[in-house]
Amino acid sequence: MARSFNFHNYGLGLVTMTAKFTNTLKISRSGLKLFLDCPRCFWLDLYHKVKKPPGYPFTLSIAVDYLVKKEFDTYREQGKLPPVLEKHGIKDAKLFNGDELSEWRNNFKGISYFDEDLNAYLYGAVDDVLEFSDGSLGVIDYKSSGAKEIIIYDDYQKQMDVYNYILKQKGYETYPEAFFVFYKVIKEGETGFYNSLKFTEEVRPVKVNTEWVGPTFENAVELARSETPPASGTSGKNGHCDHCHFVELASQFKITPDLNI
Repeated sequence: MARSFNFHNYGLGLVTMTAKFTNTLKISRSGLKLFLDCPRCFWLDLYHKVKKPPGYPFTLSIAVDYLVKKEFDTYREQGKLPPVLEKHGIKDAKLFNGDELSEWRNNFKGISYFDEDLNAYLYGAVDDVLEFSDGSLGVIDYKSSGAKEIIIYDDYQKQMDVYNYILKQKGYETYPEAFFVFYKVIKEGETGFYNSLKFTEEVRPVKVNTEWVGPTFENAVELARSETPPASGTSGKNGHCDHCHFVELASQFKITPDLNI
């Protein structure tokens, strides 16, 4: 199948190309985030496998997620809602218990949608899912923090939007809200660590907006298949990205001579 592309949004000028979608692409939720943050870094990652240095691993947060999953699974087996969700006022729902859940939560598989026209997958891994009495599904994500205030960052919102978009494309009805369950470390009034951390727990719902996901996914796929990267100075915050700048210098001084950037 052939499709015509227009890449003027990426600083390539008015370039039109036709390509056969012979290679199947897989773009993760974090990959879509990278595309939004810096299309040039996204292209370098997909086209040349030049990846941005990873951030520090949040191993404590990962441990909290693991334990919360085990706790929620205990309530799932009992057919009950976790108290934190009941306190929030959720009454017409239960924890989703479909066979798909174990795969949806798996970081190496996740929940995925295959677009036949694009020959590309969009995927991500969810923490948990609510099933409401009308059959709609509401995504749950666990967050742990040591900050004073709980903040719903834009990336958090987009994370939920992507998950709901994938569910919709797979034919599931989705609830109009998604739910963050925050675990915030209590520091006030504590006299020491003493091998123990205390947390407050709080549910923060967000309205889901999936309208932007499909067009963004398509633009990301089109850019990933372009042989020409976005022009330097057109990506990142205010047109600058430290990683892009480093890779450009590395190519200029022949540290990595075969990059066509």
